[in-house]
Amino acid sequence: MNNKNTIGDFVPVPVITAEPISSLIATAVASTIATIINSINKGKPNPNDWQGWVSLDKKNGQPIGTNVITWIIKDGQSIENEALNILQYIRNYGTQDVLTYNSYYNRTITADDLADKLRRGGYVNEANQLIQQMQTPVNNASNILSNVTKSTSSLLLYLGIGLGLFLILKKK
Repeated sequence: MNNKNTIGDFVPVPVITAEPISSLIATAVASTIATIINSINKGKPNPNDWQGWVSLDKKNGQPIGTNVITWIIKDGQSIENEALNILQYIRNYGTQDVLTYNSYYNRTITADDLADKLRRGGYVNEANQLIQQMQTPVNNASNILSNVTKSTSSLLLYLGIGLGLFLILKKK
């Protein structure tokens, strides 16, 4: 909390009663409860950690995606929270900075590494969808390559016919 009434984790709560002693006791109890609640919430998993990863990577001079990869590789206090943060990052930024070679760790994270973390965090369906999506582009790439080859063959055929017509017409 960053307001002017906050002193560290201590939150002064003014209570006004007719008697000064009961006012003091009520204020102390309210402040103690607020301090205990703040202490309990400190260190709890935060599902929005992913929002600062890109800026943290830039600040530390690391390749973008390094913080995500850290969370994929290492297990902390809450694998479920880690998986949720990783999933949120991927939904917002995609996998291009994650499923690639990372010079900070000197390794490449695979779709299987990522899916394993998601599964262990309880996101089995999302992990399976990720693996399925990663396998689909391979088939699309071979179809694209096949179409490019057919297009190139057709282009060469038309160029050959055009060259033949040009040579025949040039002789006349």
